[in-house]
Amino acid sequence: AGPGFAKMDAQGGPTNRTINVQGISPMVDETLLGEIFGAFGVLTSCRIVRDATGVVGYCDFADYPSASAALAALNGREVLGSELKVTWNVQQAGPKEDTTSHPTVFVGNIGDQIDEYSLFEAFSQYNCSDSRIIRGDDGRCLGYGFVTIRTQEDAKAAVAAMDGQRLMGRPLRVSFAKTPRLSEAEGLQAQATTGTVSKGRVPDVVCTDAEQVARQSSETNTTVHVGNLLGTETEENLRTAFEEYGEIDNMRVPGKNFGFVQFKHHMSAAKAIAARNGQTPLGFTRPLRCTWASEKKAGGGGGLPPPPPHGAYGGVPRCGASQLG
Repeated sequence: AGPGFAKMDAQGGPTNRTINVQGISPMVDETLLGEIFGAFGVLTSCRIVRDATGVVGYCDFADYPSASAALAALNGREVLGSELKVTWNVQQAGPKEDTTSHPTVFVGNIGDQIDEYSLFEAFSQYNCSDSRIIRGDDGRCLGYGFVTIRTQEDAKAAVAAMDGQRLMGRPLRVSFAKTPRLSEAEGLQAQATTGTVSKGRVPDVVCTDAEQVARQSSETNTTVHVGNLLGTETEENLRTAFEEYGEIDNMRVPGKNFGFVQFKHHMSAAKAIAARNGQTPLGFTRPLRCTWASEKKAGGGGGLPPPPPHGAYGGVPRCGASQLG
């Protein structure tokens, strides 16, 4: 059996290509939904179902990478005044495997581009039964997750072999979780911190050493992702909170719960992350979650992600209906 999140093929690779879409505006029909999600790959079908539980869209992609890219880009995006909630469509051949007695392995230093399937695939050779990525309110990975493994021997082998191995360019921190149950969210989140866990959100980076933070991303990256915003903060609030750490080139608050601060120098950004992560500066009402922004795959540099185009699609790139195939 594969993980509870999706089917896996014989080699442990992901086969799920369907995502669920909730929070759909009444103004969005199947054609528009198809155009929005079709921007990320070829759709084999796109439908909206209305029943007693509400409105749910189902987008079936021709391949897994396209579905994964759409989920990462559109989850939490506002379209025509409504915030989308995009999740994988659970596909199981039978009842979900009971993993409550399986050893749980903590996996830290996970990048934003890693999802449950990528994590499961990385540990598939160690007899894993389930995987989970811990995410924030904005849908971004908080930097860690958990894998359940069917036997203690396989779990020990996974910890020994995978600790320090690179996944998507980042060295993993792998150890046995302090709590045995994958479903015990608060206890599992405590595993990712070195101090006391409050009832609020857990910062995804707990290191306060700027030199160590600087080594977590390339020297070309100068941009800080600032998460856990309330939605009322302005660019001026960000400037006031971060200007003491170095010269700022640019800043932007493109979403309700997050923003970006681009410094002139890599070390300035590292100092800001080390100092501000988990803190609540003047003018803010929540502890900030400060991490390195994802770097551009092409063109280099650590600049701000390009702003979405404005128009009838609420900032979502439009694609022709011809991609609905």
